[in-house]
Amino acid sequence: MKLKLAILSLLCSTILLNGCATQSIQPDAKSKLVSEPEKLTQSATSESNITVKNYPKNLLRVFPNYPVKAYYQGIEGALNIKFDVDENGYVQNIRMLDSPLVEVFGLSTIHAMEKWRYESGKPAKDLNLTMEFKR
Repeated sequence: MKLKLAILSLLCSTILLNGCATQSIQPDAKSKLVSEPEKLTQSATSESNITVKNYPKNLLRVFPNYPVKAYYQGIEGALNIKFDVDENGYVQNIRMLDSPLVEVFGLSTIHAMEKWRYESGKPAKDLNLTMEFKR
């Protein structure tokens, strides 16, 4: 009986923690590509604005997981990021501009950006991004 109870509580804990660990940025959170890091509304960063500036078109954008500890401590903020896109459309050379939030959100941001894909044949250097984390 004790063994069954222990297994059940372990299973429940695992399910609850897994749900918290995969908490991602809410749809109203903004991530955007702009020529200079600045805050814009979602409507101001339409695909036409990006392609006019001769950026490669984004084909896949995965949002980073919201770190569990930061979520429960109510930590919010924005990261300014520079990155390159290679000839095959892969994100390379991700650099985060100095901010105390890099230690909090940096790793999840890098893991997500490594999955991003852009159209091939249009390499780009020093693209800027402001990633906002809001609960």
